[in-house]
Amino acid sequence: MRKPALAAAAFLAGGIAFLVALWSPVSPTDPRPVTFYVVPGETLSEIAEDLHRLGLVRHPDAFALLARVRRQSRSIQAGPYRASSGEWAWQILGRLISGDMRDTTVTVREGLWIGEVSDVVGPFVAGGPDSFRSVVEDSGFCASVGVPLPRAEGFLFPSTYRVLPGGPPELVARRMVDEFWSVWAEGLAARADSLEMTVAEVVTLASIVEAEARVAEERARIAAVYLNRLAADRPLQADPTVLYGMGERKTRTLYDDLEHPSPYNTYLHAGLPPGPIGNPGRAALVAVLWPEPGCRDLYFVARGDGTHRFARTYPEHQENRRLVREEQRARQEAAP
Repeated sequence: MRKPALAAAAFLAGGIAFLVALWSPVSPTDPRPVTFYVVPGETLSEIAEDLHRLGLVRHPDAFALLARVRRQSRSIQAGPYRASSGEWAWQILGRLISGDMRDTTVTVREGLWIGEVSDVVGPFVAGGPDSFRSVVEDSGFCASVGVPLPRAEGFLFPSTYRVLPGGPPELVARRMVDEFWSVWAEGLAARADSLEMTVAEVVTLASIVEAEARVAEERARIAAVYLNRLAADRPLQADPTVLYGMGERKTRTLYDDLEHPSPYNTYLHAGLPPGPIGNPGRAALVAVLWPEPGCRDLYFVARGDGTHRFARTYPEHQENRRLVREEQRARQEAAP
């Protein structure tokens, strides 16, 4: 009886030794980190195959078995990671389970232009800002993530993202667009359908509202003004569209600027511009879909303090402009 027991023990020991060998570092003396991402919804087998392809684990099936043996196959967290081929498989698995993402956070604020988003995100991805911009301005990428326009302008959702320095720009861009679609699915898509507005129309108008509104309480009213002008076949005459077409951030739009020949110039062209003029946040999207009820305003003028004066008729608008000039003059005289 002792011989079969010894044989079984030897077989078990051999099996464990074999698995340990499969779980051992691929290159024990190589400390160089490798960047990789675990994508939401990715299966354990897909993750293991990716790690094997990157040279981080010896055998994908052995890595998957390790996760199942430890009953942690469902605990792996999506996100960006770094690991080296000098680490053991269980070290890498432990990192995926704990969410040890050796990353940084990047905040993209509302209303940034696509080039500005690239400048914010670019330093943290492979290839820098130019690499990121080439991705988000590629029509093939846009088609792959469901963006109905040739550029991802408007769909790079403003938020705070975890970014792994040196990671692929495509994955960061995809995460930003995925975040837009996640927000869009939270009742916004259904509302747009009921209003017979396309997602491109909503995002384009929301980008203008985002650029105009400085006070949260005015977003819905500003959106209503633009919707009223569209319904009345009046040009939007939105200053931010002029500046976007010029490619300049300016605190003041001059009369000469209004003649700038650009397809985005809503003083020269009726209707919506050919695409968004920035990347709006959720509040601007909501304002377009739920504009201020009963609003019949067609005009507004900035008061210089972030708020606006609104009017239904052009004579009222002219009077508001006069009042704004007086207010601004009074502030200047009162300033020390």
